[in-house]
Amino acid sequence: MKKIILSLAVLALLVVSCNLDEEPKGVIPRDNAIKTVEDAEGWMRYEYIYMRAYSAGSYVYRTEIASDFFNPVLDYGNRQGDAYRWDWNSGSEFTDLWAGAYSGINHACFVIETVENMDKSEFDSDELKRLNKVLGVAHFTKAYLGLKLLEYYAPVYNSSNAGKYGIMLVDLHRPTGDINSYPGRSTVAESYEWVKTELEQAGTYLASYAGTPGADEITVDVVNAFKARLALYMGDYDKAISLSTALVDGGKYPLCETAAEMKNLWTNDSGQECILQLFSDANSTPSTLDPTYYGLSAGKYRPDWIINKWVASTLYNPTDLRFQTWFQTGVTVTVSIGTASGMTLMNKFPGNSALATSETAHLQKIKPFRIAEQYLIAAEAFARKGGADAVACQYLDKLGTKRDPSYINVTLTGDALIEYIKDEWAREFIGEGYRWFCLKRWGDGMQRTAPQLAALVHTGGSNAAALLMNVTASDYHWLEPIPADEISSNPQIREQQNPGY
Repeated sequence: MKKIILSLAVLALLVVSCNLDEEPKGVIPRDNAIKTVEDAEGWMRYEYIYMRAYSAGSYVYRTEIASDFFNPVLDYGNRQGDAYRWDWNSGSEFTDLWAGAYSGINHACFVIETVENMDKSEFDSDELKRLNKVLGVAHFTKAYLGLKLLEYYAPVYNSSNAGKYGIMLVDLHRPTGDINSYPGRSTVAESYEWVKTELEQAGTYLASYAGTPGADEITVDVVNAFKARLALYMGDYDKAISLSTALVDGGKYPLCETAAEMKNLWTNDSGQECILQLFSDANSTPSTLDPTYYGLSAGKYRPDWIINKWVASTLYNPTDLRFQTWFQTGVTVTVSIGTASGMTLMNKFPGNSALATSETAHLQKIKPFRIAEQYLIAAEAFARKGGADAVACQYLDKLGTKRDPSYINVTLTGDALIEYIKDEWAREFIGEGYRWFCLKRWGDGMQRTAPQLAALVHTGGSNAAALLMNVTASDYHWLEPIPADEISSNPQIREQQNPGY
């Protein structure tokens, strides 16, 4: 996609026509795109589509496959194989995020500029409140997509990386062919501050929109949950603690306590535990989160991806509700050369029947903010702050006692506590797209260990090296490549490609 930063969102917005007295057919002119509150709300709905798109599908499962959770079976057909082998490049699927995210940011910028410049003199208080919501969602969209870009394309936030390349910061919607006006990449520090500022603005506009469990729109609680995540990323542990504990201790978002509640959350999208669960219905379905982890078809199990031995055998207690509801044990897997019995498969995303299509049944409403994350943010922030290990353990216990009836309270300290917290992130968010970014954020690298059954795993060609792959924290692949089209068309970024590409 050429000139990615200037891509227009959703509708073509023309500022010049060949005949100035006539509007081109089939096109909404820029100055007439938003005239009413209803117009603004219509444009706002597209922002949710952007957020949903980049919180599902390959943007989630490719990073899970690149981590230490899964191995490919013999017949997987090389689907997502480059992610598993860490051999992607500037032309790979990972780079699609760059174009789409900037399209969404441009869309939000257009909405903000246009709504701010509307004549509001005749609007009543309810209409003004609705416009504040439009502005709040637009600023949140910029922050949300901005952090997605940072996770993929920039180093983690710390003092050593502050001056390195972050992302391009876009605050004005200016469609133009003038390549000299294209932005370059700002620093990591500037980029994170930009996301933080956008979130602050979102919170101001959405202050009167209280959160509710299972909300399908951005509320002030969603903003605060995102602020807590950002604060943890930025090492602002006091702020992370303040925001996350307020959400947890308030009791508004109760955790599932039974297998039935857990199943209802992940099969029927009950909304329990969800600070935000993005809207979907049969006419507006999300991308699947399951690249064939389960693979049940015509009574036979033919998955492309099977969980690693450490996940199947040691990560969970057998009594853990997550293990009982997200995994199936004792499965016989069928491949072209025969069968393998006694396997454990993940079925965290069984599919909501209300969303099922002829193509796939593994469709769930997307849950980008669950209250469980806030427990782990609180625990990690207390542990990393120093001198508060006991309080960190309390938040782990609050989560753990709901997840496992056999849970034993944690009494760890120091490095052992941090390692336990890391495992809890893995237990809670497997399959949801957290693992690769957590490993990157922690600077741990990635080490794959033995599979459930070596004979079942595809080890042909370069997959052999990937089976027990050890990726150090300094490997250049932790930064995704800036798309080749962007490098070639934007002179400001031409010398700003990430190392190794």
